[in-house]
Amino acid sequence: MKLPFHHSKITGRFGTLSAFRKARGMQPHSGVDFGIPVGTPIPALANGTITISAFSQVLGNVTELRIMAYDPAGDGKEKELFYIGYSHNRAEGLPVGTKVKEGDTICFSGDSGSASSGPHSHITVSKQHKGVYGPTSVKIDLIEFVKFNQAMNKRDKAAKK
Repeated sequence: MKLPFHHSKITGRFGTLSAFRKARGMQPHSGVDFGIPVGTPIPALANGTITISAFSQVLGNVTELRIMAYDPAGDGKEKELFYIGYSHNRAEGLPVGTKVKEGDTICFSGDSGSASSGPHSHITVSKQHKGVYGPTSVKIDLIEFVKFNQAMNKRDKAAKK
């Protein structure tokens, strides 16, 4: 597991309340925004299954990926179910039920939905199916999540030797 778009600028960080969000009466940011051109391929962060490929008035075209990963708030002993949401895409992503491998292109970046502030990819991590949509679902910082899972996967690999 690794962060996508390592050469792009992070334009919105988890938990922040930008002037754009304040002016619209929005909640603190629930994901991480990567400023990338429209049409940039968006890779799956991990092996998983597509659980949502739909349009939302606010988030635009949304793709959700169900994966197994370690919880940064947990003990690191076993993997748990997580949902990675990709929003503001150019069009709907792969069909629901499609199985993907880490790095596979699952959708393309865009500027769709009323909450979009320009071309980018908005990525969220939630422990709930459809968590990408709701402020009531528990969200996790994508950057912390990826770094923790990189460390746990490295540990697991070393233990197998």
